[in-house]
Formats: sequence, C-alpha cells, structure tokens
Amino acid sequence: MQFDAVLLPPRRAAMVAQGYWRDITINDALDSALKECPDKTALTAYRAETGEVRRFTYAELARMADRIAIGLSRLGIGKNDVVACQLPNWWQFTATYLACARIGAVINPLMPIFREHELRFMLGFAET
Repeated sequence: MQFDAVLLPPRRAAMVAQGYWRDITINDALDSALKECPDKTALTAYRAETGEVRRFTYAELARMADRIAIGLSRLGIGKNDVVACQLPNWWQFTATYLACARIGAVINPLMPIFREHELRFMLGFAET
C-alpha cells in the first residue's frame, strides 16, 4: 500500500513558520538526540499497578528500536508495509513505532480492547 499525507500548502507554511514542523523525520530527531545527548533520558515509563518506574536513555531507546527493526526486516517487513500491534500505552509501543519508522513501515496501532470482530475489520482495512 502506498501512503501519501495530504498537506494543504497554507497549513504547511503556517506550521513551518511557527516552528511546529521542522522538515525532519522521527528518525532524524532520534539520530540527532543520539549524537548530541545519548545518555539523556528519552522516555520514562511508569507502571501504575506496581509503581515501577523505568527510564530509557536515547542510546537505549535507539538500540531497542534498531533491534526490533532488524527483527521485523528478517520477517520480511519493509517500506510501506503495515505493521499492526495491539499494545497498551506502554514503552514497548514507542520502541515498536520507532522500529517501524526505521524501516519505512507504517504502524497500525490497535486498541487492546479490540476483539476478533474489530481486529478482523482493522487488519483487513489497513492491509496489515
């Protein structure tokens, strides 16, 4: 499946002028942070049920994303492929999203409450 975001020129120009869009990808931003401050905290994960707090540096987050990207590539997933994942709002989602971005795949996040009927529709609709 081909993906192409439709950006209206006036909206794009306004967002660039205001500094909201910097014409970089998430990979560019991660690579820049990895170069400039690899040991800085990139992500803090808090587990409400247990009170557990985990912190990941940019170096750790990039390493995890790269490992997941390699695994997805070995499974035959590449540019413009749709990768569905049914994860709660946990740190693993962030790592999976970054991994998909690394290989040019598109992530299709599915809510954990979805069951067979909803999943069948969403997976088929997104050509996952």
